[in-house]
Amino acid sequence: MKKWMLALPLCLALCGCGALLDRSYSSVEPYANRYWDSGAEDTLRSESYQDLVNSLLLLVEERAEEGTIRCYEEANSYTQAQRARAEVRRETTLGSYLLSGLTFEYDAGTAYSTVTYQMTYREGAEDVEGLMSISDSQSLLDLLRLAVREEHEKLTARFSYDTPTADVNAAVKALWQELCLGEEAVQTGADAEEEIPGEEAPAELPEGPPEETEPVSGNLSPEEAPVCPPCPWTIRFYPSGDTAEIVEILLHSQWPKAVSDRPQILEW
Repeated sequence: MKKWMLALPLCLALCGCGALLDRSYSSVEPYANRYWDSGAEDTLRSESYQDLVNSLLLLVEERAEEGTIRCYEEANSYTQAQRARAEVRRETTLGSYLLSGLTFEYDAGTAYSTVTYQMTYREGAEDVEGLMSISDSQSLLDLLRLAVREEHEKLTARFSYDTPTADVNAAVKALWQELCLGEEAVQTGADAEEEIPGEEAPAELPEGPPEETEPVSGNLSPEEAPVCPPCPWTIRFYPSGDTAEIVEILLHSQWPKAVSDRPQILEW
């Protein structure tokens, strides 16, 4: 661990670790000097499983690439070290979004065990505290319309309240169909009004009663109805579950100019 870790307890004592503990750790007291092992420099100390999880989250929040934790009492087992790794990596907002890999080395001892975690981080992951905060799926769609208009490659946002992932998926796919079919309508209208240079004016119709024609139905047959291709956007949730906390949408499609130039009305 680098020397900057020594100043960390004081910083956390001043601001608390509420931003760090997003999931079910609101009752944990602020990080204090007791989390540092007096017998080893730059080494954290854990006496319970919750201490171990919190210490690991602290390392992730600081973007540390490696961190050593001495585990005593309840935390002193390979099983606990493995459980903490799985929980931070898969079930916490911070770990699931920032980490691309999390491994550890375990060294058993008589009074305590030493666990050294190695962290690798996702390329392009943003600061969690700097993400746009939104309240529901409709707010996400407003941002997504703007991202499409400005031709962004990715949109990342954080929900202030638990939002069902099924609702988010359905809303995003509905927006894709709206934009997709709307673009076809725009192209059809433009083609209909376009004047072809050099085209001769239609000949005058002969005098007399008009010929009878069959009425044209305004409803298109299934073969003639516009077809919208499947949504090409990739939607990711962190952590992956029934409710969304952080959503990341990768926009793989380069939209035609007619769609990107179309005026968008955002309702905030």
